[in-house]
Amino acid sequence: MSAAAGINDAAHASRHAAHARRKAMTPWLLMLPALIIVLIFFGIPTLYMVRMSFNLHFDQRLYVPGLTFEHYIDLFSNPLFTTAILTTIKLALIASLATVFIGYCFALLVWLKPARWRLLFIGLALAPLLISEIAIIFGWWMFFPKNGLLSYALVNSGLITNKVSLMYTEFAAFVGLVYVTLPYCFFILLSIFDGIDKRLLEASADLGATPFKTFREVMLPLTWTGILVAFSQSFIWTMGTYATPSALGPDTLWTMGFLIQEQMLGKHNWPMASALAVVLVIGVAAVMVVTRSMQSERNSFHV
Repeated sequence: MSAAAGINDAAHASRHAAHARRKAMTPWLLMLPALIIVLIFFGIPTLYMVRMSFNLHFDQRLYVPGLTFEHYIDLFSNPLFTTAILTTIKLALIASLATVFIGYCFALLVWLKPARWRLLFIGLALAPLLISEIAIIFGWWMFFPKNGLLSYALVNSGLITNKVSLMYTEFAAFVGLVYVTLPYCFFILLSIFDGIDKRLLEASADLGATPFKTFREVMLPLTWTGILVAFSQSFIWTMGTYATPSALGPDTLWTMGFLIQEQMLGKHNWPMASALAVVLVIGVAAVMVVTRSMQSERNSFHV
């Protein structure tokens, strides 16, 4: 009798182990098609880009097969490249912080408004996504120049007496980056707010908390994960974008995106362009790792 029971227990344990293995493999099987696509269209080109960054470059040839670290050495020793890296990081950091702040306020407003206003605000947030980045740049070209809408509005309002041009300034590039990335941050943060019970605000007020204390001790901890995700999304976008700062900013605003296209198309130096791209990818990955480490596991399910 005991031998039969032992056999049954062993069979049950074997079935349980097989079921556990199938359960563990199910997510990977579901993700397998997407993983294959990512590997083919992103993984292999990335590996090829890394290999290209170690090739040689002579004369006007695109590259010469070889193995050298001189491009990376030049990248961190040449003031032209180091200045571009620092400028890109500074512009991306400032634009991302501004984008998260504006997106947070906008998402909070939409979350607190009645349902009849929600569709209107969401449509407004979707507007920049319905047109291309080039069309957005042309729109800002009509807004920032000396004879643009902004200058006329400021003169007619009496705030200034002479027309002013903000075109081809770092401020114009900053505004353009914020405008392009704001919708993504807004929808990320709105999804976080939608996971919060509004009765928590009433409970906090009933317990005597001020609006600022409610925000600091209730809303901020619950939305902290969304803030980090929105910041990383905005930072990644602004670090890699090329068209907006190049078209709206001054000629002296050299970002990593500008240098990559200059090295690749202008100077035909594919290894240096690849080295710049590799450094950019590593920087973006580092930001993702840091923001992920700052996320609270308790609230990570909202994203």
